[in-house]
Amino acid sequence: MASLEEAYSTEYQEIIDPELAYDLYWAGIITDKSAFECPGDKCDAKVTCINLDQEKQDMRQSPHFRGYNHSDSCDATFGQDRPPGEESPQTPAQSKFVKSDVISDIFHLKRPKNQFAKKDPKGIDPTKEKKKSRRRGRNITGDELYGGSKYYSVRSLVSKFIRYRKNDSLTEYNVNINGKDVSYKSLFKGVYQQPLEALPDENLIYWGVAFIDYLDKQKCYKISFVQTLEHNGDNLRPSFFVSENMIADYPVKNLVVKRLNKLSKEKDKRAFIFIYSKPRFAGGKYINFQLDSLDYLEIRYLDLFEELVKKT
Repeated sequence: MASLEEAYSTEYQEIIDPELAYDLYWAGIITDKSAFECPGDKCDAKVTCINLDQEKQDMRQSPHFRGYNHSDSCDATFGQDRPPGEESPQTPAQSKFVKSDVISDIFHLKRPKNQFAKKDPKGIDPTKEKKKSRRRGRNITGDELYGGSKYYSVRSLVSKFIRYRKNDSLTEYNVNINGKDVSYKSLFKGVYQQPLEALPDENLIYWGVAFIDYLDKQKCYKISFVQTLEHNGDNLRPSFFVSENMIADYPVKNLVVKRLNKLSKEKDKRAFIFIYSKPRFAGGKYINFQLDSLDYLEIRYLDLFEELVKKT
């Protein structure tokens, strides 16, 4: 069995990476985790996306492609003997198979138009010419010429943050946002009693333990961090809101709804929250984050993070 960084989705008619396949599955665009083929234009080996149907919180391995019975002339099976990266609390995840983590990852703040549009079955190309035309260039070592991984949601960045934090390597890897490189260490900032005025002007991924409550009258979820920020001598808990309308408009809503609904109904309503935003004073005794997209939010249960929290 060969491990692949990309695969051709016969349902989506594109060569995609496991992270996009994951989002497309939870959006209902991709329905079969075995409906993939080798991206090589000289190979039609069947490919399965492992863990496509699992919540990331529950995974011991990140989503990854596995191909079977590649042709002898296949040139897409570099690194086939490397095991996929694990994301268990005990074993830090390894780097992905082909792409180099030395080159910055890219976090796209907006998804391409119609990324979640379902393909018309009448438009399926039986000649596989589209597959050939969409294949990305590679050099002789198998590394993609495009460099780091491309992400459209905070979910994927959180997984790498956890990995690098455990490995003490947060300063070694960068994310490119709007053409600017920033290290994973600088991009992620824990909410912990900082003066509001001392925080950077740009958006970062703020994280920490928070309470999740559902407000019936407002038809929204209120998420309030346990730790405080300081403003004018007051220690205030920053919070933000997730409306039902925002959830309804989000293509990957199944991932968000399940966790919000479950946590808001539990006796202990706490979760680990990651939000790409900037805290702002909202008057009175309030500090709020503005949530512009659910792609900027990740919610994880507490139990997986015991080792992460102990790390200093």
